[in-house]
Amino acid sequence: MTPFSLPPLVPVGLALGCGIAIGRLIPGSKGVEIFCCALLFTVLVMRVLHELPLGIVPAVLFFAVGHCLIQFTVWPVFSENHIVNFCDQKAVWVQGRIASVPVSSNRRIRFELRVEQAGTTRSTAKAAVGKLRLSVYSPCPDLLTALAFNDCIGCSSPLREIRNFNNPGGFDYRGYMGLKGIYCTGWVKGNALVRLPQSRKFQPICLAVNLIQACRRQFGRHIRQNVENQNAAAVLTALVTGNRQWIDQDLGNLFSRAGANHILAISGLHLSIVALVSFNLFNRLFSVFPLLVISGVARKLAAVFTLVPLIFYALLSGFSPSTQRAFTMVAMVMVCLAVEKEADTVNALAAAFIAILIIWPGALFSISFQLSFFAVLFILGGMAVVKKLTADTDTGGSFFNRAIKRVGMFMAVSLFAILGTQPLVMHYFNQISFAGIFTNLILIPGAGFLALPLGLLALFVYPFFVGLSALLVALAGFILGFCIDFLGWVSALSMAWSHAVTPDFVEISCYYLFCFGLFMVFKNMKKRGVLLVVAAFVIFSAREYFLILDRFFNKNVNVFVLDVGQGSAALIEAPQGKRVLIDGGGFSRFSTFDTGERIVAPFLWFRKILTLDAVVLTHPESDHMNGLIYIMDNFKVGRFIKNSEAGKKDNYRDLMAVVEHRRIRVEIVPGLERLNLGDAQLEFLYPLGQRSENANNNSIVSKLTHGNISVLFPGDIMNDAEKEIVRVRGKRLLSTVLVSPHHGSSSSSGGFFLDQVRPKSVIISCGFKNRYGFPHAAVIERYTRRGYRLFETGLAGAVQIISTGSCCEIMTSKGNKFCFISTSCSP
Repeated sequence: MTPFSLPPLVPVGLALGCGIAIGRLIPGSKGVEIFCCALLFTVLVMRVLHELPLGIVPAVLFFAVGHCLIQFTVWPVFSENHIVNFCDQKAVWVQGRIASVPVSSNRRIRFELRVEQAGTTRSTAKAAVGKLRLSVYSPCPDLLTALAFNDCIGCSSPLREIRNFNNPGGFDYRGYMGLKGIYCTGWVKGNALVRLPQSRKFQPICLAVNLIQACRRQFGRHIRQNVENQNAAAVLTALVTGNRQWIDQDLGNLFSRAGANHILAISGLHLSIVALVSFNLFNRLFSVFPLLVISGVARKLAAVFTLVPLIFYALLSGFSPSTQRAFTMVAMVMVCLAVEKEADTVNALAAAFIAILIIWPGALFSISFQLSFFAVLFILGGMAVVKKLTADTDTGGSFFNRAIKRVGMFMAVSLFAILGTQPLVMHYFNQISFAGIFTNLILIPGAGFLALPLGLLALFVYPFFVGLSALLVALAGFILGFCIDFLGWVSALSMAWSHAVTPDFVEISCYYLFCFGLFMVFKNMKKRGVLLVVAAFVIFSAREYFLILDRFFNKNVNVFVLDVGQGSAALIEAPQGKRVLIDGGGFSRFSTFDTGERIVAPFLWFRKILTLDAVVLTHPESDHMNGLIYIMDNFKVGRFIKNSEAGKKDNYRDLMAVVEHRRIRVEIVPGLERLNLGDAQLEFLYPLGQRSENANNNSIVSKLTHGNISVLFPGDIMNDAEKEIVRVRGKRLLSTVLVSPHHGSSSSSGGFFLDQVRPKSVIISCGFKNRYGFPHAAVIERYTRRGYRLFETGLAGAVQIISTGSCCEIMTSKGNKFCFISTSCSP
């Protein structure tokens, strides 16, 4: 094999991945399989006539295989009795078997249910198919241990089809669940869950899954009982059993910001340690027998027996995509040792890639799968370059010199892993860690080579010596406690980490193209490598140039009314880079879903925004305010504009505490009349001074004006406030676009108010099939009778208004793109 040739499995793996990726974009077999067959036939003919190498044939075949495999997942055809057809009913009796290990969090238990029967009532239920995610709320303490994989249960539950918050840059939750074959969800209270008679048929797979789950649960309890530091106990539980449910958001953020999040995911580091320790133990055991040593069988048997603890640990840890990749590679190394063949690491990586995608093609879109493979790929390529650069250096020297060299190699591995995954970390998590190389110097030896082996040893001796196991667990917890304290100190440093905007596909591709070009230069392919480096640099520079032009020199005004469910949030992008956020959405304080973190912030990062000139809170109600807590704490905000009302809820106090901590200037309406936004202005028309007893009627009403185009943001004002603002402001309410007051409530949008605003289009910010019935039929009738064009965020997704000053275009969100809908000119 020449230095420039690819291992034989790499093109096959790339073709398989491309087939899966294209298959997700192009449904069915519309021309793709025909193209592949035609290309395959052409290659075969050329092979016969012109002796063409057959290397492309497997690639074409695997491209077609990948495209076909993904169709069953991302483009399903539902039968008449599929459970998805029962969605959006008040209550449905569902009966089936638990298809995943039940997981507990926030006083609820979640698991997947493979449906066997469904109907409006238990007596009328008929055979059904499909899977759903079921959440059991307020469960009794013993319910989690009582529920097991493949148990038969039944319940009456409202079913909801899985939907996304349809904003560009948002997480595709529907697609993520669809890759698992789940398209609807249900919920039930713990006392309403019915456990049905079980089959007495012996099922070894179910027995094995339940035994492993019982082992994970019991040993996790053992860890928490013997480790005083509960954060350390949570991390040790994740390291040994793969169960991350005890790692709260703050602890997860600590690892992420310090660039050490990979420690929490079972991967090559963990499997390699298990393999190394097990192989050495078995090799020493078999070396006791002279006959095995003389015949050379001892090493082979050690490699074969090492597969047993590897399989056990992989299954115990949940067999995630990263674990699958690592297990496949380490297992291939053990097999190569057993048959006395040298292992090709790149081919082993490609084989793992192919094997995982054949079994589960949807893994290609898994975040952990992508991070894992790019990390290993960059480590292999980077270390090959380092090996070449240091080939002529002296390997001898003092102990100190050898130690320095090992530390340097260790830092190089960390550096290459960070370089390989950083664009993906930025894309998915919007974070950059500058301290990752240095934290890994402490964390990998401490957590990986000390705490993890101690935890695994404690697991293996636990059935026989509980006291010894408790001592080992306590020691591992002490080491992890020190590591966590170190991470806390590092992440508190101002330059340790930073939020990042979301790189798009072009930017990520340019980055990897640039790195591949540098690799080719080091591998003596200088002309091609330089060409790739220059091409990547030119494309990236052109991309950023146009982004800068659009950000700071665009004379248009963009307004985005986001899909935040039952709430309201809108972003104004004005000329000269001015950015204003009006409200941040939010659910009740009992909800664990943070609208600011999960919806608004990803959209801002997607729009390359880290700084907001102003944030406007129309009034301190949960559905407008709660999402702003995260925004104010994680973005640079110039000023905070609110009304004079002081909210009575804890979330309002949390918001104001963040504002005070970040030293953000607070301005009150009335008092502030307008914001100048380059060629546009945001005028505050209401409240006028007197406070109403109804908090909704104290909402800030603002009007964005750009040339002859204007957008009115009335908050949640109701009829009384509408009458007052019509009396005082009159014709100044005239606007091209109206954001519907109070989400389309019947207590707002009075005819007298609409006759003054006279919009061409109305945008209603409300949740899909929300419990309040917004928008009300009477309000819709008023709008349609006046000829307004209606847009509902719960149906259409985020709505974008593009104003040129004389006309405006309105677009709605379709995935990560906005699609043109209509044009309106000044009233």
